[in-house]
Amino acid sequence: MSQPAPLTTRRDVSFLASSQGLTLGETALPGPVRDPRADSLRRRYHDVFGGDELPVPVESIAEDLLGLAIHERELDGISGLLYPEKRQIYVNATDVPARRRFTIAHELGHWVCQCLEGRGATVMCRSEDVSPDTDRTLEREANVFGAELLMPESAVRQHGVNPEAPQLLGVSQLAYQWRLYSFDLAERPT
Repeated sequence: MSQPAPLTTRRDVSFLASSQGLTLGETALPGPVRDPRADSLRRRYHDVFGGDELPVPVESIAEDLLGLAIHERELDGISGLLYPEKRQIYVNATDVPARRRFTIAHELGHWVCQCLEGRGATVMCRSEDVSPDTDRTLEREANVFGAELLMPESAVRQHGVNPEAPQLLGVSQLAYQWRLYSFDLAERPT
């Protein structure tokens, strides 16, 4: 099978809607948290490469479809970084696998939602970008994208409160609980 050209421009991904901010515990969610761009990216990957739909092959999407290199390193105080000009994602090697998967999906959110739209920075997800004193709009947008990429609404609704669902999706129990909550399928996680 021939390798597709990496996605590098806005026209390569269907940008259907702007995201609502996924707060991950900061405030109540306004309703279903979706980002159709994640659905589009996941669909494009499966159209080109096929394979199992779950767990979503986030590493292959980054490397094989988007042409981004993933590096695991011990990172001080953060889970990941994106260097758009170098097409590199760094994830914290000390994080558990489910956290590393979400970090990659989050960094892909920065790539698709911001870099391809010309809104990216030289380095994304530095400690100063995620501090409580900064505008976290871009981080929330990347979180929404990451959650949608790894936990598609159809899969979340299909598996519901099944205790095995987080493992099937390759995500943490807490991330899955927030996703259920965002679709009004469970109580707010504590």
